[in-house]
Amino acid sequence: MSILAITVDIVLNSLVLGGVLLIVAIGLNIIYGLSRVMNLAHGSLYALGAYAGFTLVASGLNFFVALLIAPVLIAFVGLIIERIIIAPVRKRSIVYTLILTYGLMFLLDGLIKYFWGNEPRFIELPEFMRQTLPIAGTHYPVFRLVTLLITAAAMIGLMLFLGKTKLGIILRAASGIPEMVSCMGINMTYVHMGAFALGCTLAGIAGVISGPLYTIDPIMGHEMLISSFVVIVIGGLGSLRGAVLAAFLIGLVQTLAEFFVTDLAMVIVYMMMAVILALMPRGLLGEGRFE
Repeated sequence: MSILAITVDIVLNSLVLGGVLLIVAIGLNIIYGLSRVMNLAHGSLYALGAYAGFTLVASGLNFFVALLIAPVLIAFVGLIIERIIIAPVRKRSIVYTLILTYGLMFLLDGLIKYFWGNEPRFIELPEFMRQTLPIAGTHYPVFRLVTLLITAAAMIGLMLFLGKTKLGIILRAASGIPEMVSCMGINMTYVHMGAFALGCTLAGIAGVISGPLYTIDPIMGHEMLISSFVVIVIGGLGSLRGAVLAAFLIGLVQTLAEFFVTDLAMVIVYMMMAVILALMPRGLLGEGRFE
């Protein structure tokens, strides 16, 4: 394989990995930014999205139909969690929600094992997505290119929602000055519910598109949760722009590390996080918050 082909493989794989990390981390960041809740069950919701996508496709639905339905189901689960578990302790210290969502993570993992078992699962792809496409001397899987397009569409849709719709503008305002939004007569309960549902929807999207990329198993969300926390730390707690930059930086570093030093890939990522945290505690763009 030529150097050009290897470079194309590395760049595209970096973008795919960075895109999945970005969607999960952005969802986690939105929930924190508006509700000040660090949802440790976010990775389990991501896994639940993957299993929902698998079940829908296995029942005969098209992959893209499952991609539309599964995130809605995860958003509904998120609303139930927000109302029953998060809302009663919202005004207390963040430690309460950390402990509750930590326990919820294991509850969701247990439910996944109960309903789907421990066997690895794979999402069946449409025929055209199983092909490869010749690009600069390499044959790249079509489903990875489709994943890139889905990631881009999800992020463009999110930006348009937050920047152009009334609800999106309210959510943005509430993340900065919630008191002002409340004084305008807007019910903050609905804002918190909307933020949690939006974050869970993004986790569901990431779960479905990860199904063909990785093995679906009950604890797949644990590694993704850790990786998304790394994105948030490097990008800055609560910074959406920082999360975008951090996700693709981590995607590139991890892909390069896996190519050259396979066993130390995540170690290198954590070392990079430690250095950035020491030198830039508010993240790459200096927009992060402290708790």
